This record gives sequence, structure tokens and C-alpha cells, in this order.
Amino acid sequence: MTFALIQISLGIFWSVILVSGLRHATPLQTSTLFALSVGLMSAPAFSGPALYAFALWVPITIGSSIALVFSDSAPELPAFVGLITYAFLTFTTILSVNASTIDRELKRIDAEQQKELVNLLLRDFQEGSSDFLWETNAELDLLSPSPRFAQAARTTPDALIGQSIIRFLTDHRARFAGTTNDSVVAALLDLVGQRQPFHEQRVELAFGAESRCWSITGKPIISADGRFTGYRGVASDVTEIHDAERKIDHIARHDNLTGLANRMSFDAALAAICADPGSGAALLCLDLDHFKSVNDRFGHKTGDALLVAAVQRMLRCLRAQDRPFRLGGDEFGIILPATSLANADAIGARIVAHLGEPFRIDAVNLTIGTSVGIAMITAPGQSASDVYHAADLALYRAKAEGRGTHRASTAEPDAKVNRARDVKFALNNALNLDEFYLDYQPIIRLASGEISAVEALVRWKHPQYGILAPDLFIPEAEHSGAIIPIGRYVIAAACAFAATIPAAIAVAINVSAVQLHDASLLETIATCLATHGIAPARLEFELTETAMLDITPQTVAALEGIKALGCGLSLDDFGAGYSSIATLFYFQFDRLKIDRSLIRDAIGESRRRIILRNITRMARDIGIIVTGEGAETEQHRTALIELGFDDAQGNLFSPPLPAAELQRQLREVAWGEQAGQGRF
Repeated sequence: MTFALIQISLGIFWSVILVSGLRHATPLQTSTLFALSVGLMSAPAFSGPALYAFALWVPITIGSSIALVFSDSAPELPAFVGLITYAFLTFTTILSVNASTIDRELKRIDAEQQKELVNLLLRDFQEGSSDFLWETNAELDLLSPSPRFAQAARTTPDALIGQSIIRFLTDHRARFAGTTNDSVVAALLDLVGQRQPFHEQRVELAFGAESRCWSITGKPIISADGRFTGYRGVASDVTEIHDAERKIDHIARHDNLTGLANRMSFDAALAAICADPGSGAALLCLDLDHFKSVNDRFGHKTGDALLVAAVQRMLRCLRAQDRPFRLGGDEFGIILPATSLANADAIGARIVAHLGEPFRIDAVNLTIGTSVGIAMITAPGQSASDVYHAADLALYRAKAEGRGTHRASTAEPDAKVNRARDVKFALNNALNLDEFYLDYQPIIRLASGEISAVEALVRWKHPQYGILAPDLFIPEAEHSGAIIPIGRYVIAAACAFAATIPAAIAVAINVSAVQLHDASLLETIATCLATHGIAPARLEFELTETAMLDITPQTVAALEGIKALGCGLSLDDFGAGYSSIATLFYFQFDRLKIDRSLIRDAIGESRRRIILRNITRMARDIGIIVTGEGAETEQHRTALIELGFDDAQGNLFSPPLPAAELQRQLREVAWGEQAGQGRF
């Protein structure tokens, strides 16, 4: 208010001077005083707020107007109009300048308030957040590092002041974190060197023996004249997040049971080694022989323990740079970098030898073994799928040649290997495509020549390879578990066929060890018998050779269940492979089928004939029917009768026949009503 009074006083003072001066002024003096009044009217426009400006402007404007009106010389109209116009302009200028001043001042006050708020938030941010701010000068030296920054760097603020950000990152780079971290730090330093911005760059830094992961964001600060003045940014310690993400990635790329990298990692690694094999690399594909039977017999817990033990042995056969993968189930892949065929072959042989030795799992001795296929990667650009296919074919060659061995891929894989591989991939879908069917081979009663039973023999009508006999796909079906649905189909189809032939003829069905571990086997049999109205005694289940390897409480319970249903049991291929006299003590067999090799060798060999004669006598004494397999000639028939066999089976009497053909023959009168026919 005091300043306003001073302004009014000054205005009145100059007004009095103008009025008194113009009354008696000469024309020259009048012009001078008029110019002075104009200048005095302009001064308030820049004298501060409107109150102070008008305190000076109003007296001067009024005084100038009075002086011009009452001057001794009559005022000219243009001068008077000019004065009034100029007064209006100065009036609007005062208002405009005042508005601008007020707006500028309000913005200044708001900016000060914002600055105080930001400083308050930054203090809270630095004190309570895991993030921290950082700043450098134009020489990239750290400025005013916060206590939070120093704490994250495991040091003090004073130790960080003036330290180059480049030197800080270089000195603390975690060199044990791997080449990926080295490249990330190098890329970050390159961006800093080029004065480029960067956003949430993760780097692993070492502070003493401790490794931490930081996420760093930075932006170059450019002055108004275009000069680089330093960096400003934010960083945070994201070690916990980084470790969690790395753990999740490890879980996604590794097998939880064995700890090996999984199929996803394998695909990426194989593609990488195929793109750049260096001096040469190799791929080994292998799986465990007879692993499924261990799983079925002893359970998945024992199977898992066996897998882990097998992997540990396998790892001892490899070099430090070799990379093993679990592809699924009992299948594994091994990438051998920087190797030759001879070295890959030696590693494959070592794996076969080590895994072929017995394992001791849960106080049980288990023997499995493995087969290995090898494919070389010799030139950049080979297709990963082609390499895998080659190793897989080599694996199938090893299996086809008896398992427990290793084979390298060849330029021209043989038809047998290709077929074995194709069978594996087509097997699961064959049942859905209705590609299986049954043939039936009669079993003849030697005394009368009548048919006592028929054996159901499954066939696969493969779209590429034609009719496949059981020995070409049943082993793979047992290995993969496909034997379970195939077995259900065979039981259902055999029961349906049995309903169409004379009730005096039984139907024999082969059953494997895998099927005996199927909890639904007995229910399947009972359902099929009821559906087709078949007497249980007309079904006879033949134990295959593999079933003799797997005598467990579970298999015993399954066989006892079959007997309890009223069905018969037959021991197949007796005298060959794993069948023995001791087997007869385990189960109540109704039929004993002597292997064709013993029948063939018994002709003209007295010792074998004596053994066979005693077997048939013993079997007859305990009520077991004895059948001779592989009867091909009249000499075989004569020998079987002389040795006391009850039944015979072989091409001498009839080859396996399609269901329709056998039904047709059974309908003919010759099967039992015409002399010399209907009997074999």
C-alpha cells in the first residue's frame, strides 16, 4: 500500500508540472512537455502489478489531458486525439502485462510446490523402495549417489562419488554368470558410450562373493544448446525376481525326475548344433530295453528309481561337454559336440555296456539294457529333423539286430529298419483305423482227427507293408502299452467268432505279461463271454514266452482270476526260451504246447524222444493235454502219436485261416460226416 501512495504522489507531482508548464509554454516547449507526458504515461505499464501501475498512470493521464486543454495555445485536435488514443493503449498494455505477470507468478509458485512434492516423493522413494536413482556428469562420473544406491552396491556413497559408471559396470560384472551376461554388459556399455538411452537392461553384478541382478534404465541429458551433460536414470535390485524366472525357465526346460534337459531344450540345442557343428558333432538316440516290463511288474516308483540310476550310469560314460536330454519315457538323446564317428561309437558302446549291467533297486536285481543309434553332423545347415530321423533309424537297426547294441546311421537305411520305425508310429492308430483282424489255426485231436480248438492269431493289414505277422509288431506293442487295447480287441473278436462255430471247439487266445498287469483284463473277459453267450470253458488263454519272465503276485492273481471265471490256461512254446518244468508248479494249466523245435529235433534223436515221452506221460498223469506245435509232415504226425501227444497243430493239418474260410469249412459235410473227410 505504501508503494501505491508513492506512485500516486509521483503521478500528481508530474501532473502539476505538466499543467503549470503548458499554460505559458512556447510551441517548442509545448512539444517537449507533450513528449514528456507521453513517456510518463508509458512508464506505469512496466512498473509492476495493476494497482501500482494505475496509481501512477491515472494522475499522469488526467494531468496531461488538463494541461493540453488549458494551455495558452489552443490544442490541436490531432494532438488531443493522439493523447487519448495513446492513453487507451497504455491502459490495455497495463492490463495485459499485469495478466501475464500474474500467470507467470502463479506458474512459478506451482512449480515450486511441484518441486517440493517431487523432492518429498524422491526422498520417500529412495528411503522405502528397492529402486534407486543415479546420475552422472558429462564425463560419466556418478553424482550424489543416494544411500540406497550405495547399499545396493555394498559400499558407501562417498566411495561411489566421482566413480565412472563405465568403470563401475566393468569392475563389478559377474564373470561367473556366463557368456550371456558378458554380452548384455557389453551391449549396455556400448549404449552408454554412444550416449543412447536404455530401458530395464538386466545385468548380473558381483559384489565380493555375492552376485546380484540389477535392472538399469538410463536417459542421456541434453542441454538447450545440444550438449550432452550426463545421464539420469533409475536402477533396482531384481535378484529375487530374476532367480524366480530362471527357476521357472529351468523347470520348463528340464525333466523333474532325472534333472536332464527336456525335449524343448533338445530341439533348440539340436537346431543350434546343426547350424554350426564346428569340427563335427554327433547325435545319439537311445532307449531302455524291457523298461516297460519293470514298470508293469514293480510299479512306477521302482521304474522311476531305475530311470534315475540309469541316467547316473549314462552320465559317467560322457565327456564334460556332452549334453544329455530326456526326450520322454525311457527315451534319451545325447548331443556330442566336437567329436568323430569313432569317438561317438566308443561312447555308444560304453553306454550299452554300463546299462547292461544289473541294477539293484529296492533290494531287487533288475537287468534291462539299452540300444543306441548314432547320426553324425558334419556340415553346417543340416536339418535337425533329418539328423534325428537318421539317429532314430540307427536305433531301430540296433533293436532289429537283437537289442543291447549300438549302430551308426547309413546313407541307405534298409527296409527292415524303416518298417520297424513305421510300425512304431502307426501302431497306436491302427486299431482306430480297423486294420487288425484275426486268423484261426485249428488244433487237431490226433486220435480222431477232429478239431478240438482253434488258436486266434492277430494280423495287421498295414496300408504300406501289407499283412504283418504278430512277431513284427507285438514286441513293440508290449513295449509301448498298445498291447492292452489290441488284447481287448482280440478277446472280443475271438468271442464273437466262437459264437459262430460248434460249441465243442474251444478258442485259444494269446496273453502277454503286460496284459496280465491290466486291472481290467478279467472284466473284459467276463463282459465278452456274457455279450456273446459263450461258455467260459470254451476260452483258453495261452501264456506267451514273455509272461514267463514276469511271475509276480499280480500275474498269479490274474491267472487265478481267469481260472475262477472257468476259462482254461495253456503254456505256450514249452521247452524253448524261458518255459520250464518248474513253471507247471505255479499254475493249474489245462494244456501244454511243446515248441516246434523240440518236435523237429525229436525225429531220429532217441534222447529227445525219451524226454518228450516222459513229458507227455507226466502231463497226462496230472490231467494236462499235450499239444505238439509245428507239425509239417506225416513223419511229424507219426512221431507225435508214438510219443503220446494228445493234439497237434501245424500246416500239415491246416494253415491259419480267415474266419470266413474256417466257418465255411466247418459248415461242409466233409468236416465230420463223410468218410475220410472232416478228420485230419
